[in-house]
Amino acid sequence: MPAEVDDGTADASPVADGAPAAEPPVSAPTSSAAPEPAAAELALALEGAASTPDLAREFLDLLTGVPRALYRDGGPRHLTASAIVTDAPGEHVALVWHLKGRFWVQPGGHLEDGETSLEQAARREVAEEIGLSGLERVGEGPAMLHRHGLDAAFGRCQEHWDVQYLLRAPRPAAEMPLTASEESGDVKWFPWPARSPLAGSAAKLLPEGVVPDLPAALDALAERFATLLR
Repeated sequence: MPAEVDDGTADASPVADGAPAAEPPVSAPTSSAAPEPAAAELALALEGAASTPDLAREFLDLLTGVPRALYRDGGPRHLTASAIVTDAPGEHVALVWHLKGRFWVQPGGHLEDGETSLEQAARREVAEEIGLSGLERVGEGPAMLHRHGLDAAFGRCQEHWDVQYLLRAPRPAAEMPLTASEESGDVKWFPWPARSPLAGSAAKLLPEGVVPDLPAALDALAERFATLLR
């Protein structure tokens, strides 16, 4: 889901090219400790994400202070998981038309009860919303952390603290058709020159109706991870 962008400069390492990343193990959350592997996944964002280490610490503090914040019923502000999905050349990004919000955005959403892995939740959302699975994770963990307020259309949810992964499909967009879910009005590949980032390029290439802060987020990701997408 969309949110404000914080830039970072720390290094990250890719998964071996062409090989889907192994999904992290899960364990049941407890009421007295931050659930794993979610806490460990957030810790990777301290050094590996395009967002700042300070923002990663705030996410960790939220999860440690309110372990149930991993789920929709964990309070008015809680974590969500999403993914920026690029095709193999890094030339296109997959977006979903969000029927409730009436905007184009990356696939993502709430963790289901019992899920404790943010990456696993992001992969599930991608499979459900655009029909892709077995994608390569770019970087060691989350690529970006986003935090944003919500309007009345989202009910009890007031803030989403979104944990974004950067996932790459094994083939070009033309060879990877997308499949919309019942909750999505449409799904499409849109141009995104992640391999050769130019300042402000995302805003010029994305469609009308894209969630306002997504272009800046894509530009930050393109700059941060361009070498890993080659």
